[in-house]
Amino acid sequence: MPNATIKIAVSEAHAATSSHGRLIEVLDALVRRADGEAWGVRELANDLGESRSTINRILVTLVDRDFAVEDGIGKYRLGPRFRVLMHALNHRSTLLDTARYLLDVLAEGAKQAALLSVYAPHLNGYYVLHCSESPATLFFRPKSGNPFPLEFGDIGRAFSEYLKTHPSPNEISPHQTSIEPPQGISESEFPSAVSTVVRKLAPGLLVLVSLHDLGGIDTKVRNSARTTLNKIADRLAQAVELSDSFGREVVSDGDSSIVARLERLLQVVCAEPNGYTCRLGMAAQLQCNAATAKKIIESATLERLIRIDGQVVYPGVRLYQWAALLSNKTYSPVKLCKAILDSLVKETGETIAYLSFDGTTSKAQFLEVIQGWRPIQYKLETRTDVPLYAGGAGKAVLAHLPADFADGLNLEKLTEATITSHSKLRADLQSIRERGWSVGDGERVLGAFGIGVPFFIDGQVAGSISATIPQYRKEDCDIPSLVKSMKQASKRIGQLLSLVK
Repeated sequence: MPNATIKIAVSEAHAATSSHGRLIEVLDALVRRADGEAWGVRELANDLGESRSTINRILVTLVDRDFAVEDGIGKYRLGPRFRVLMHALNHRSTLLDTARYLLDVLAEGAKQAALLSVYAPHLNGYYVLHCSESPATLFFRPKSGNPFPLEFGDIGRAFSEYLKTHPSPNEISPHQTSIEPPQGISESEFPSAVSTVVRKLAPGLLVLVSLHDLGGIDTKVRNSARTTLNKIADRLAQAVELSDSFGREVVSDGDSSIVARLERLLQVVCAEPNGYTCRLGMAAQLQCNAATAKKIIESATLERLIRIDGQVVYPGVRLYQWAALLSNKTYSPVKLCKAILDSLVKETGETIAYLSFDGTTSKAQFLEVIQGWRPIQYKLETRTDVPLYAGGAGKAVLAHLPADFADGLNLEKLTEATITSHSKLRADLQSIRERGWSVGDGERVLGAFGIGVPFFIDGQVAGSISATIPQYRKEDCDIPSLVKSMKQASKRIGQLLSLVK
């Protein structure tokens, strides 16, 4: 697409027949069931009004990109790659960071619940994007992302009143339908709002900040609530307006499938949710021609995944809803990579360990160790610090850190084989960088021969996977074959967990 302003003429007919639109509908269904039972193909086809062959074909392509996983025969649920993207949106968004801080302060001071809600045209309703709990015995926490109709509660009525006085054709969604309140909560169980403030933010989001009475509210707090909420809304608007990103190139493996191209678009907005400036045009980022890029962007815009303002792309209301629905889930990169590690163990029979390196603390730990199927195996401890200068796992990481990092280490002798000379260590690390994998022969654990392969997240070394083999059978081990399999697994881990190069 050209460098000029991105212009998208969205048509309802396009949405009804677009393969991208159907793909987004399937993703939406998987997100809705993130906490529930896996979807069967027939059940999902009936839910979306599509043929089983179409839904099955989409699910297979989603599995290929780790956007879905098969959970039983013919059953599917949300995959690890999608969770990586939503985690990035949840933790890189200036809007969410600012809202969490301001609303937490308000909730703690007022001893009431403070909410940030978003109007969702695709739902003809709204959802709670963030809820700050009151530090009191009685607290209120609606599930983030759950849809509510505009007729539900003080928040819905406040949105409705605003929309009556601020009509906009951009707020009309071709898929608008009446929705029911989520099961398990009635309007009487939703605490009344002390005050609400609606604000239109630069990225096109219509948000509402509210304070809710859980009982015993201080008169001074009640009287000043609207002024306080206005200040919070102003701060949110300022935080969004001040954000400007000049994006790095997204990670790509050359796949030209519809799912891969949609994934690249999601990578752009999740990696830089505060506004991605399209300096080179979106066709270059999506790695397709201008006509194909336009179709993808049309579908994503119509389905509220993104919003475009000039040359800047922002996450849309549906994308924020997906992130909200998954916001309370514990994010564990090693658990997301478990299938990759299991496959490597099954293929090689060796004990495989996942070493995580924290660049902030400069600490490395084994987070997962999966025992192989061979008769004699080493058992490694998890959640304990691992020295980077001794053993295959640690040196695979150390080789890709700045040279002065290794020079500053205290090379304590752990075994007779431990390298305690900085000059020898530098030479070893150079060899590791050149061949792409490391060896540790009894350097950290007596009698253990280890091979380590680093993995990289967003272009930075983030850990390694290692195979630990008893020294007595290292001569019988097909090391080239083992290293090849480990490199393939390492590459998959990097692709799964990365957003940009």
